Amino acid sequence: MKTVFTVAILALVAPALRAADDIPNINKRGDDEKAFIAKLGTAVVKQARTSIKDTTDVTYKKETPKEGRTKFIIEAGYKGAITGTKYTAEIVVDVDTSDKDKWEVLKIDYTDNNKGPAFNRKNVDNMVKKLNEK
Repeated sequence: MKTVFTVAILALVAPALRAADDIPNINKRGDDEKAFIAKLGTAVVKQARTSIKDTTDVTYKKETPKEGRTKFIIEAGYKGAITGTKYTAEIVVDVDTSDKDKWEVLKIDYTDNNKGPAFNRKNVDNMVKKLNEK
C-alpha cells in the first residue's frame, strides 16, 4: 500500500518538477525575442496549470509604461490534459529593463478562461526568482 501511495505522489509531483526545469533565464534570452517570449509564455502556463502538456499560439506585444520598464503581454493557448478543451491564458510580465545587460522580472500576472480548479499562484510567483537567476 505504501508503494502505491508513493507512486501516486510522484505522478502528481513529477510534472511540476519537470516544468520547473523549463523556466528560461531572463538574462540569457538571446537575440530572438519572439522565441524567448514563446518559451517564457509556455513556462508560465506550465507552472500555473501543471497538468497541461504544451501551449499553442503564443503571441505577445510589449509596452513601455515608463523609462526602464517593459511590460510583456503574452497570450498563450493550451489544452486541458484530460478533456482536451482549449483555453487561453493571458500573462503580463513586468520587467526592469533599465540595464540592457541585466534585466529583472518584477512580477508576473496570470489569468485564463479555464473554469476548473484555480491555477497554481505559488508556482507562478516562484518563477520570478528562477527567471532572474544568473
